[in-house]
Amino acid sequence: MTTDFPTPELAERPEQHLAVVRETLPMDGIRDHYDRAFPLIFNSLGKAGVSPSGPAMAVTHGMPAETIDLSAAVPVTDPISADGDVTPEVLPAGRAVTLLVRGSYDLIVAAYGHLFDWVNEQGLTPTGLAWEQYLTEPTPDGDPADNETLLGAYVE
Repeated sequence: MTTDFPTPELAERPEQHLAVVRETLPMDGIRDHYDRAFPLIFNSLGKAGVSPSGPAMAVTHGMPAETIDLSAAVPVTDPISADGDVTPEVLPAGRAVTLLVRGSYDLIVAAYGHLFDWVNEQGLTPTGLAWEQYLTEPTPDGDPADNETLLGAYVE
């Protein structure tokens, strides 16, 4: 497993509407949150006749510690109406740093370290809003080395 990541990229991002299930949970509860939230989101979008506008995401609000404020999210073109635990959320337009990670999800923690080290080296300040977008959908028989995950963090 390599941790030789590319240089992050800084760019302006447009506003992005999301359908989310947001919860503050312990770090070891992330998988269970995804297992519960994504079916709820996709079911809600299907009932409303809304198609996703991009791959599934996770949005982190603030800095994770023992707990994480996490939105399991699916991008949509327009704002949605709340449906039970599924609510609308918006990633604002603004400056963000992104990093494409190729490989196992086990690389994600190290990749975030690389991303935020680069942010600090550039004299930028994270705003506390970060995300990861799962560009490839993992399959039980798939090779984790084929995973592509786009990490991002808003900066000032």
